[in-house]
Amino acid sequence: MPYLIVILIVVFIIFSLRYNWWRIPQSNKKVRVLMYHSISEHIGKEKHNKWRVKPKDFDKQMKWFSENNWNSFTISELVKLDNIPEKSFVITFDDGFEDNYSNAFPILKKYGFKATIYLVPNQKTNHWEEKNTSVLSNLLDNEQILEMQDSSLVEFGSHTLSHVNLSKINDEQLALELEKSKIDIENITKKECEAFAYPYGKFDSKIVEFTKKAGYKNATVVKRGLFSHGDDILAIKRIGILGTESFFDFILKITRIRNKL
Repeated sequence: MPYLIVILIVVFIIFSLRYNWWRIPQSNKKVRVLMYHSISEHIGKEKHNKWRVKPKDFDKQMKWFSENNWNSFTISELVKLDNIPEKSFVITFDDGFEDNYSNAFPILKKYGFKATIYLVPNQKTNHWEEKNTSVLSNLLDNEQILEMQDSSLVEFGSHTLSHVNLSKINDEQLALELEKSKIDIENITKKECEAFAYPYGKFDSKIVEFTKKAGYKNATVVKRGLFSHGDDILAIKRIGILGTESFFDFILKITRIRNKL
């Protein structure tokens, strides 16, 4: 019996290190801004699968929000709210993968949830990930973008012209990446492009100033956190949802922001 107790204690400690259930739940008055990339099946065992959330898992996550009566907004709707309802969340997708249309969009329509998709306009594939994945993925085409926009469920923002690390280019290139991508997206959607996401989450005060000067009204980062009134809307924190984590990880991230140490 003492051995069993020791084993149970060890298992409990290991479980508590892996799953941080013991963290204090965060207030539902704060907004969860979720960061997704691809909604697709995994490819072999490659590391890029962490950015691929399986469609059945995405559906399960959206079902949880629906059954628990959460309020969905685009990022640009959120920052304009005078009063943010409790249990509010924002779905964002970086890069603009074609599977956002084929796999995520039907699920968004199923639950009536909204999303913001950050495009790298006029690119065919995610070629910037050649070193990280064995299979490049197709990006959204203009017809798919317009169909999603016409649903009134999806807003399109910018993720630069070439998915470049903005901290490693000169000022002229920085202005071009920000301004031209905004124009290109507006030419596709015929609507103002208000939202921006910093590639790789790389930003500083200069990049933020250039972003504001280019005419963006809000911008998201990769840093983990929640959103409340008064926060910097040009550096909105997000919660990254990974395809290599369990549904329990997802619940911990939504309720406690962190799922592990």
